Amino acid sequence: MQILAKTYTSLSLAYNGYIAGSGDGIVTVVGKPESRKIWLLNSQTLAVEQVTTSLNNGHYMFLGLDAAKEYLVMVRDHKKEYEPFAWDYVKPADDLTVAEQQALWQTWQ
Repeated sequence: MQILAKTYTSLSLAYNGYIAGSGDGIVTVVGKPESRKIWLLNSQTLAVEQVTTSLNNGHYMFLGLDAAKEYLVMVRDHKKEYEPFAWDYVKPADDLTVAEQQALWQTWQ
């Protein structure tokens, strides 16, 4: 049996938690910001919650997350030159409103 996961971000923003690639958390390859696919997994079940792609400047954002949960954030290199990188037991921030999160995202464009 083959199961394929589609890239998606939940449109239901029941929660206002977010995980964002900023500061030291942006996606880099050999120290330079890069665009790569990023998976967000539930840290307990390892179920894929969301998938996104970082911008060319390395920034990314997962929205609508439950701030009470912990997640595994994983980046893989599609060029197969480097091993995957992961941040485990990441707790979403909830210090910004959804509108403020969108404004932050716009500053990275």
